[in-house]
Amino acid sequence: MMRIGLSHNFPLDKYPEIAEKFEIVRPKEYLSSFSREEILSLIPSCDAFIFIADTKCDKEIIDKGVKLKAIGNLGSGFDNIDVKTATERKIPVLNTPNAVVAPTAEMTMALILSIARSVVRYDRTLRKTLYCKGDLLLERDMCLAGKKLGIIGFGRIGKRLGHLASAFDMQVLYYDPYRDEEMEKKIGAIYYTDPDSLIRDADVISLHLPYSKENHHFMDSRRISLMKKTAYLVNASRGPIVDEEALIKALEENAIRGAALDVHEHEPNLNKRMTEFENVVLTPHICTNMAEIRLNMLGELLEGVNSLLIENTVPRNVVNRSIYA
Repeated sequence: MMRIGLSHNFPLDKYPEIAEKFEIVRPKEYLSSFSREEILSLIPSCDAFIFIADTKCDKEIIDKGVKLKAIGNLGSGFDNIDVKTATERKIPVLNTPNAVVAPTAEMTMALILSIARSVVRYDRTLRKTLYCKGDLLLERDMCLAGKKLGIIGFGRIGKRLGHLASAFDMQVLYYDPYRDEEMEKKIGAIYYTDPDSLIRDADVISLHLPYSKENHHFMDSRRISLMKKTAYLVNASRGPIVDEEALIKALEENAIRGAALDVHEHEPNLNKRMTEFENVVLTPHICTNMAEIRLNMLGELLEGVNSLLIENTVPRNVVNRSIYA
């Protein structure tokens, strides 16, 4: 029987038919995790290993996995996995591109609504004052209907967000290396060939790029300076895509109207200066932080491992498909 290692003790009750095909090794206590040393001692005996919650899978760990036929990562991103080494070893790396789509897009829409309509700001104020009063002609907030949402990165999550935003009568603008004319027809989206023009035109900018060296500080001081003074920046992708120092400077100078961030440049730590702005909404990287979603993500990985190890077929969620070329 082939052996699968899990970095964390997640319940497997939802997937008995797949789980019974393998010997599954996981920490003893519920939701506990293996230490790095425990992973290094365990992985030589595993045919597959699933990494959860940004647990690192670097070259040393992969080299120890002499039997590895698959590496899984619980997330759509996989920057905690040394994909280069895995590819050199012809080991497929799996992620969870489907299970995260709806929850991430929903949370992004919640962030947009929270910052544009000052939901969090009003909540903070009302808890302190215990008194309902609003300005007669408030120039601060933004009604979404008729406004332009610029989506940078039009993959699965970006497209889903576009659907949600169109229901609020927002005009969807998007930039991506790959144009999707079918989606343009469905939701009336407008394709931009360069991100700078989109940034100039959008009332809300939402980032949905994968993290890479090329995308580090994609939103730097130059690009932030292109934003309208009345525009909002939203990031639910990866923290280092935004240069936080440049964003803080723009907020201090009232160069943009506000920001909503679920991800942060120096996670797990947060820049304290970011907490000092009333026009910033902050959440702790929790777009998929629900049992329902995490278990769906685990299922997507187990199904992929089952396809590779038992059915000898290549699932769609292999990120380094070049190993099969």
